[in-house]
Amino acid sequence: MITKILFTIVVVLGTIIFFKKTRGQQVARSSAPAVMSEGQKMFRQGAYLFMILMVISAIGIFVFRLGDDYATVNVHVINTQTGKRVTYQAEQKQIKSDRFKTVDGKTVFVADIERVEVESE
Repeated sequence: MITKILFTIVVVLGTIIFFKKTRGQQVARSSAPAVMSEGQKMFRQGAYLFMILMVISAIGIFVFRLGDDYATVNVHVINTQTGKRVTYQAEQKQIKSDRFKTVDGKTVFVADIERVEVESE
């Protein structure tokens, strides 16, 4: 997840650097000030707005995903033969298909005859 965010930031920064470098070369070529048309101004503002929106949305997705990963949930391990039910608390991020790590630090392995139910609080 973090690689997607870092990649987005690198692309945005690369685009900004590219446009600044290109703009600097254009200014150096002509001594007369370049006048941008109204359409060019609107396009540039739209591009900046789009980049800002993409960065804000990437940060928002990262924060919400991070909150979901570290949410504490109740994990019920049910033996299908005896019906015995044991309840643990674990972080959502720590739950795998055949094991999970509890909030207390214990690692619980789930047998083939057991069923796991995850209940969010």
